Amino acid sequence: MTTTMTGPASVAGSSVEVTDDAIIIRVPRPEGEAGSRDERAALAAFAARADGFAGLIRWYQFEAVNRLRRMTVAAADEVSADGQAADVFTRVYDPICQTATLYAQAAGARQHTAERFVENAERCIDEAPMLGKLMRDGVLTPYFFDGVLAQVALVDDVDVLAAIDAEAALRLQEAGKLSRAIVESIVAAVVAEFDPDAARRTRAAARASKRVAVNPVNEELSEFVVTADAADVAVSKKVVDAIINGVCSNDPRTKNERRSDAAIARINGTPFVCECGRDDCAAELDDDSVAARCKRVVLHVVVRGETLSGQSDLPAYLDGFGPISAPHARELAQRSDAVVRDLDLGDLLGGMAQAGNPCRPTATADAAIRALHGQCTWVGCDRPAYESDLDHVVEFDHSDPRAGGPTCACNLAPKCEFHHGVKTHVPGWVDELIVDANGVFWVEITSPDGITTRSRAMNSWLLPELGLIPCTHGPIVEPPTIEFGAGPNRPYSRTRAKHRYRMRVRAANRRAREAEQARVAASAHDWGEPPF
Repeated sequence: MTTTMTGPASVAGSSVEVTDDAIIIRVPRPEGEAGSRDERAALAAFAARADGFAGLIRWYQFEAVNRLRRMTVAAADEVSADGQAADVFTRVYDPICQTATLYAQAAGARQHTAERFVENAERCIDEAPMLGKLMRDGVLTPYFFDGVLAQVALVDDVDVLAAIDAEAALRLQEAGKLSRAIVESIVAAVVAEFDPDAARRTRAAARASKRVAVNPVNEELSEFVVTADAADVAVSKKVVDAIINGVCSNDPRTKNERRSDAAIARINGTPFVCECGRDDCAAELDDDSVAARCKRVVLHVVVRGETLSGQSDLPAYLDGFGPISAPHARELAQRSDAVVRDLDLGDLLGGMAQAGNPCRPTATADAAIRALHGQCTWVGCDRPAYESDLDHVVEFDHSDPRAGGPTCACNLAPKCEFHHGVKTHVPGWVDELIVDANGVFWVEITSPDGITTRSRAMNSWLLPELGLIPCTHGPIVEPPTIEFGAGPNRPYSRTRAKHRYRMRVRAANRRAREAEQARVAASAHDWGEPPF
């Protein structure tokens, strides 16, 4: 059997031949006229998709080890000569254990790792075969499929799992270009909808897993891990970011270093300070400034009214995390620091732009559009929608609003600051927002080299009515051709920025070393020479 791979993870012209004794894979290397647009597109496609057969290989690995597991079970079911079943298993050395031991010995893997592999193989081949076939056909990579397995891990009812398998596979096939965040969000929403008990068990297991752990990293660093409720962790990260935003521009640390120092300072009750070492430091890290920034921290949860009232168990969406179960959403709504605001989509029937500023959406439109897409609409970017810009796909014409793109759900899509800048200032990037006949939102992005990716709005299941609300504006008018200027520049080239960073760190190290030397010298002066 020869199959030509046409899935989203394949290179054009790729093929695979699967026979009884071999798997033969052909992946054409990129070609095209040197320096041409076609060659650039071929190089990018090859670099991104040449491993598109990894899912196929993983599926056949699962199929092989699952067949071995079945053979091991069948051996136990054979009837011995005296009519008694051959008891070859114990509680310890069950079929999965024995199969995993064979696999571990051949693969050089640990027993625990091998047992996980055998369990995943059984779930892929026997329990969720449609999702498994998406990996086999290149729709899901092995990395994405690991996320799928994690989401369905606690579904133990065979019939419910079969329904989840079918529905999740259908949604993933219809979702367009995928990332792991999108895959996990889609499957998590299906699990929470079809088996709320599994989601509740997941939360119960998470509560039991709450812990604080310390893991050594190297001779100088240790890792401090806090496992807590998803909402609390999201708020904590926002608070840490609010704290570090007060340092001045000359602080030599990276953002992650500042986050680490701020978190430890917060836990220990010690001050978090800027480390620029300059007399003219403009840091705003006093208690009042930090408190003012922390007061602006908001965590958004989008939930339907019937779910909040208990009439439905449709999942909710936690910004920056993903779908959460209905009971979890109701618990969050009852917190003392929660503010519940109604979102009436009927308000959008009269228009989605502010009356006094047609470039800005109304509060209802803003919340609905961010909730619909969930994150930056650039494929592969998981920046939360509430931390992104709402970009006019067809540019808004400030001089004549009727001559450009309208402020409407059909023309607004969240983009993080970086990808918004790429689309606006780098020539050749084109995006398009499509609302199909069923009211489903799609985003298409085409690179300067002609590579197009298409993805479905991640949370279409949460707000299916939004795409059915009629627009109040006329047809979208394409603005005149934009003359791209120089666009924004980095303050320094990448190389110079790296050198400046190294210089700042070296200067900080030098100051610390000189201070330590001065301390040692003062100590020696106070105590005299050592007696040896």
